[in-house]
Order: sequence, then structure tokens, then C-alpha cells
Amino acid sequence: MRKQLLLVLLAVVCASGLFAQCEDDRPLRIGVGPKLGLGLDMGSHSKVQNLNFGKGFGYQAGAVVNAHFGRRYDMSCGGTGWVGLQLEALYGSRAVKLGDASLRTNCLEIPVLAQVYVIPNLAIEAGATMVKVLSTSPTQLLHDGTIYNTGEIKGSDVMISAGVAYKSPIDSNSSWMVDARFNLGMSPLAGNFDTKVSSIMVSFAYLFNIVK
Repeated sequence: MRKQLLLVLLAVVCASGLFAQCEDDRPLRIGVGPKLGLGLDMGSHSKVQNLNFGKGFGYQAGAVVNAHFGRRYDMSCGGTGWVGLQLEALYGSRAVKLGDASLRTNCLEIPVLAQVYVIPNLAIEAGATMVKVLSTSPTQLLHDGTIYNTGEIKGSDVMISAGVAYKSPIDSNSSWMVDARFNLGMSPLAGNFDTKVSSIMVSFAYLFNIVK
């Protein structure tokens, strides 16, 4: 009985995306809007300084552009197909622990992700996030009797990003979207401070449809 109820619920979710009333014949839907996110940051072991970093909390805020292409079936609305593309411009603040201290980096983040919609509202997404460190706090960090000039950290990174996103229409003009994403840090923060920072982020966006 429970399996049957789950199948019925899944069918309703799919149908809500496939058979919604269409106001236009464009095979495309583009939404833009604000995005906010919270997450958990993790620093890798620093081989140069032999430092072990703990987890800290970070956040993101910025804007997102989401394009959803095609139709799932001939009777479907535009923007219900299998493929999408998402571009974001975010201010990100990430933190990692070092003993009792915390190192926070403030960054410009540009994620670019391809999306595959397994159902009209649910997508698997993967791509890259370009990161540029704008500033750090504190500018000096004392650990085990050694002072590190963390204010000199001005590194950049291209993170590998992957996750899932769920997008649901509110009306013909807007929708909301929530996503969960893992970002794998690939480059050290700086040549003299070689930890790599990865993160798990959960975000919410409100989209206004500019093409529908």
C-alpha cells in the first residue's frame, strides 16, 4: 500500500510539471532572481605548514539565471525538457577552523552548471565554480606559536560542483528553486598557505520568468 501511494505521489508531481497550462509557444523558459545559501566548509590538510583544518560555516548571496530548454512531450509547455543551464554570480563567505581560531575568506563565486532533469522539476547538475578570494579575516593567525599572515591570501580556484536542484512554479511569472550542492576545492588558497577549501551548500532562489 505504501509503495502504491508513493507511485501515485510521484505521478502527481510529474503531471504537475508536464500538463500545466501554457501561455506561450516558446520551447524555452528563462528565470532570473536572487539566491541565498548556507553551508559547511572543510579545509584540507596543509602539507607545507602541516596544519589540520576543521569545519566551519559559510553563506552565499547573489543572483542566478536559470534556462530550461525544450519540451518533455509534444503537449508539454516550453521549459519542461531534459536539459537546462544555470549561471550564478555570488558573494561567498567561507570559514575553516584552525585550533580555537577561525579563518574566514570572502570571495566572488561564479558557478556555471549543466542540468539534466530526471523529471520536469528535479535536476541533477554538474559543472565548475570559479572563485576569487577578495579578503580574509583575520589578517594574521596565531597557531602553536607561529604567526601566519593570512591577509596575504588572494588566491583563486576552479571548484568542481555537483548536486541536485528542485524547481517548482508559483505561477506563470515566477517559481522557486532549492538546491543542494557539493563544491570540491582544487587549488590552494595561496602559495604560502596551501589548504584547499571544499563546501556543502544548501540554497534557495526565487526566479522571475523573463522568457516563458
